[in-house]
Amino acid sequence: MENALARRQLLKAGAAASIVTGLQLYSTPAVADYAIGPTLRRNASTMVESDPILRGYRRAIRAMRALPDDNPCSWFYQAAIHGTLDPRNLQSWNTCHTDPTFFWAWHRMYLYWFERIVRKHSGMYDWAIPYWDWANPAERALPAAFRTTTSLLFDASRNATVNGGGNLSSGLGGSVTNAMALLDYFNVQSSVNGPHGSVHVAVAGNMGAVASAAQDPIFWVHHAQVDRLWNLWLAQGGGRSSPVGNVAWRNTTYTFFDECCQPVTMRGCDVLRAALQLSYAYEGEPAQVNQYCPRRWFADIIRVSVLTSIKSAVLLRARPVRVALIPPREPEKARELVEILRRGDHRVAVQLTGVEAETQPGVSWEVHVGTTGFQPNPKSLIGTFALFSAGLKTRQQHYHPAEFTFSLGRALAGVSGEKFEVLFIPISGLDSSERALPPVVRSPVRIGEINVIIDARMQQPPSDEQKALSEEEQPR
Repeated sequence: MENALARRQLLKAGAAASIVTGLQLYSTPAVADYAIGPTLRRNASTMVESDPILRGYRRAIRAMRALPDDNPCSWFYQAAIHGTLDPRNLQSWNTCHTDPTFFWAWHRMYLYWFERIVRKHSGMYDWAIPYWDWANPAERALPAAFRTTTSLLFDASRNATVNGGGNLSSGLGGSVTNAMALLDYFNVQSSVNGPHGSVHVAVAGNMGAVASAAQDPIFWVHHAQVDRLWNLWLAQGGGRSSPVGNVAWRNTTYTFFDECCQPVTMRGCDVLRAALQLSYAYEGEPAQVNQYCPRRWFADIIRVSVLTSIKSAVLLRARPVRVALIPPREPEKARELVEILRRGDHRVAVQLTGVEAETQPGVSWEVHVGTTGFQPNPKSLIGTFALFSAGLKTRQQHYHPAEFTFSLGRALAGVSGEKFEVLFIPISGLDSSERALPPVVRSPVRIGEINVIIDARMQQPPSDEQKALSEEEQPR
């Protein structure tokens, strides 16, 4: 008990500087009442139903659902920020997935303020969102506490197999592993967005649509995992960097609500350092990488170099589809690709652009790569994707085609030849052993263009200024 009390006192003391910063940055009343940290976001799959974090979550859900829908701290209003069909369109509603550039950053902001609201309504000032590590082969089933039918964490609209403990697709882990090999922030974000959407669509029900996803309590736990992947990607080093050189990413602001239900604004620069700026870390993660938005610097740079393109549209339906990776008239591009992979000095990726469907297809696709006629296997898998938000023409108010990027390095390592192809396989999003029938594709998916691009690390901010900014942040 003495150790626990000492730790809490230390956390409060360490949070003092961040509390002052928060007051200056957000002009938010009562920040000090709820800001202690860093709190620890733990693995939901290891939690029993009586875990204090899950008890607090249920307590907060009950309290938030009792609030009027137009109260910014209510469960309905918080979910409507992500998406809603309610015609009132109140402040900040439907602000998710309006620009794929901010996929990681926007959701980090969203989870942060939701977490603070839950702290207030749970009565736990150190409450933190747990995460569901669906990329771990051993944790592909919905965490047990979310499958208890009498619990506030249960959502009956989900896929019955998922609610019954069935596993999600085994390809999710390989898809994330492959994404982590990319060096460009926007490329890896696009790659992670693929399995992220596959989880939404596989869980189905409320989770399967932007307009209702955040009404399911598992939504926040799912997105804690997505947010965690940002930290894990940066921790690998090798030139990986948040996009602090991108002017729009640095300066675009979004509005959320604090635990006092007052509007607050945030931008990318406010969410670069989760532990230092937002007072949370993930259970078992390596040391977080701390980056700073520069005060001086610099013009944006062109980040995508295209090696070759297939510009004719590809239509995905219920059967697997094979497409040449490189146009037959460009054998020299195939040789160049093989040489780039052999040298290992550049990363190569497949980029799918102009991906769209009339309505929600209700399935995912595995993307495999190999020499002509290859048979799909775990090594050939470069990613999974599902249309969850972008690319669905039913989202008229925020419509834009989807884009997905997948690393080629692992699948084509050591492969020689001049003819390569991409194989798209429709899947339900569940483990193959859980599928009773082949997936039903409710709407065909059109891919406008398939590019082979060069992935490279982003331009790095000046190291001397980064050091100076880090020193300024240290408590005096």
